Amino acid sequence: MKFFMEKNNDTSHRVTIHIPKKIVNNALVSEILKIGKTANINGFRKGKIPIQIIQKKYGHNIHDDVFQKLTQKFFYEFIHKNNIQIIGNPKYHIIRDQDKKKEFFEYFVIYEKYPKFSINDITHHPIKKIIVNITDEDIEKYIQKSQKQKNWTNINKKIKKNDRVTIDYNLYENNKKIEEFHTKTVQFIVSKNTFIYELDNKIINHLKNDIFFFTIKFHSFYPEKTLRNKNITFKVKIKKIERLQEIEENNIHHENTKITQSKYQMIRQYLKNEIKKITEENLENQIINNVIEKNLITLPKILLEEEKKKLFEQYKKYYREDKNKNFLESQYHIDLNLQAQKQLYLKIIIDKIISENKLLPKPENIKKLIKNISLKYKKPLEIIQLYHKNDNFKNVVHRIDIENQAMLLLKQAMTIIKETYTLNQFVHHR
Repeated sequence: MKFFMEKNNDTSHRVTIHIPKKIVNNALVSEILKIGKTANINGFRKGKIPIQIIQKKYGHNIHDDVFQKLTQKFFYEFIHKNNIQIIGNPKYHIIRDQDKKKEFFEYFVIYEKYPKFSINDITHHPIKKIIVNITDEDIEKYIQKSQKQKNWTNINKKIKKNDRVTIDYNLYENNKKIEEFHTKTVQFIVSKNTFIYELDNKIINHLKNDIFFFTIKFHSFYPEKTLRNKNITFKVKIKKIERLQEIEENNIHHENTKITQSKYQMIRQYLKNEIKKITEENLENQIINNVIEKNLITLPKILLEEEKKKLFEQYKKYYREDKNKNFLESQYHIDLNLQAQKQLYLKIIIDKIISENKLLPKPENIKKLIKNISLKYKKPLEIIQLYHKNDNFKNVVHRIDIENQAMLLLKQAMTIIKETYTLNQFVHHR
C-alpha cells in the first residue's frame, strides 16, 4: 500500500492512497457472492443466481459500499501506522477517470490533526476563583426575604432596574415597517431578563407611553433568513411599568416562622450549590477566554467551519421549536463564530487530558451520575434500567464522567488567585 502525504494551503492535511486493483476486485467478488446467497430475484433460486445477474441488479451499490469500506480501512491503517491523531470527520475523494493501465485505484483524504500544544501553556496563565463566605446572618436575611409577600404595583415613575415592564415593539428597515412580523407584546424585568442588552440600556428612565428606538445589526447566522446581515430598528412603546412592593406578613405566628435546624442547613446547602455552579462555570470561561485572547491553540479552519455549521443547524432547529421566540432574545444574537471556537477549544483540551492521563470511567462516579440524572425524571427507575440496557446511553454517561475527571484535573493544575466575597458582594458582582 502506498501513501503520499502533503499539506494543503488551508492548513488541513491530505494523503493520497493507492489501493491495488487486485484487493478491490477480490473485495467486489466477495461482496457479490455474499449478496448472491441471500438475494431474491424472480426466476432464480436463492443461492443459485449467476454473478452477472447480481452485478447487473446490485453492481452500483456494491461498488460504492466496497469502495467506502476500503477507503476508510486503508486511511485508518495510514493514521495508525504514522501515529496520527485526527480530529473531526475526514473527507474522502475518489479520483474520477482513473488510468485503466495502472495497477491501482487512487483516492485522497483531507483530514485535520489535533493541534500541537502543551497543557502547561494553558495552566501557566492565572485565573481568579471567587470564594464566598456564607454567614448565619446571610441565611437569616434569605429566610426573612422569602417570608415577605411580594406584590407588583403599577407606577407612573421613571423606569429603574428591577422594575417589571410591558412593551409593544415592531421592526423597521430603512424607516419602513416590516409587515411580515406583527406587533409583539412582551413583559420582562429590567436587568433580569434574557433579552439583548440594548433594550435594558435604552429603557432606563423612560415613562409609561414613551416611544423609543434602537438599531442593531442581525448577524449572518440569524435563524430568520429575511433579517440576516441587516440593520434592523426596533420601535418600542412602553405599555405598563410595575414595581415590586415587599410587605411584611403581620399575621404569621412566631411558631410558624421558626426555622428548624434541618431547614436551616438545607438553605445553606442550596446557596452553596448555586454558588459552586456559578463559580465553576466562571473558571471554565476564564480558561477558554485565555486560550482565545492569547492564541494558545491554532484551530484548523475547516474544523471551525464544520463546527459553525453544526451549531447553526442546532440553532435553527431550536428556533423553529421555540413557541415563545421573539427578536429580542439574546440567545438568537450570539456570536456563533466565538461559540464554535469555545466549544472546539474545550473539546481539544479535554481530549488531550483524557489521552495523556488515560482516563477511564470510575464506578463510584457513574453511580452518582446515574442517580443525579434519574432524579430529574418522574420515573427514576426507568433511567437506571436504561443505563443497563442501552449501550449508547451508557457510553454518553461514561463520556460525561471522563470529561468531568479531565476538567477537574485541569482546574487543579491551574494557577488560581482566590478572591473572598461576602454573599452580598457576590450577588452584586454577578
